[in-house]
Amino acid sequence: MSYFLKYILKPIGGAIEFFLAFAMLYFIFSVLGGVIAVNGIEVEDAQLIYVRTNGVHTDLCLPVVTEDYDWKTFIPAEDFPNNEHFEFIAIGWGDKGFFLDTPEWSDLTFSTAFHAAFTSSPTAMHVQYFDYEPAVSENCLAIEMEKNLYPDLIEYIRNSFELKSEKVELIPNRGYWKNDNFYEAKGSYHLFKTCNRWTNKGLKVAGVKTGAFALWSDGIMRHLR
Repeated sequence: MSYFLKYILKPIGGAIEFFLAFAMLYFIFSVLGGVIAVNGIEVEDAQLIYVRTNGVHTDLCLPVVTEDYDWKTFIPAEDFPNNEHFEFIAIGWGDKGFFLDTPEWSDLTFSTAFHAAFTSSPTAMHVQYFDYEPAVSENCLAIEMEKNLYPDLIEYIRNSFELKSEKVELIPNRGYWKNDNFYEAKGSYHLFKTCNRWTNKGLKVAGVKTGAFALWSDGIMRHLR
């Protein structure tokens, strides 16, 4: 092999080795972080919430009105003209480009996936108001949390929204359905700060059993089931 080829191939081989080592370490870290459980305090005075997943992304689902809070005072009902009643609200945090450009999995492109995974990218909040209480299923679980921790969970979620003049910033005309919207969010998305990590941190605030460092939905749902 010529000196020129060795000169070219050596850094390429080093880059490949580095990528494979990083991918293996990331996989091990993410799996262990999801398997190891934290929290799980005994609930004495229960507040019911839900956690739902589509197999990849997770949302927190909360009653719209409780004695502690009314979500309509923060996320205006006027933004959801197709809703007649406001019983529950689902909220999730995630990569803005992925959220807005991928309403269906068939819309996913390599550039969108690469940007979400390997760059530090802007984020958005996805909000959906329901006229009904969510139905329990394999992918939507009812969770009892300690009621006195519920204000802390509300504050955690509120602090994830980017505010302008003390109000949430609607991203107009970008919802998937008739009862959802996107809003500007704080923070950036990257491999170690995923949508499921956001839900995972919220459940920790709520004292709910979850993964120690869940980056994937399974690292959350396995403990709730």
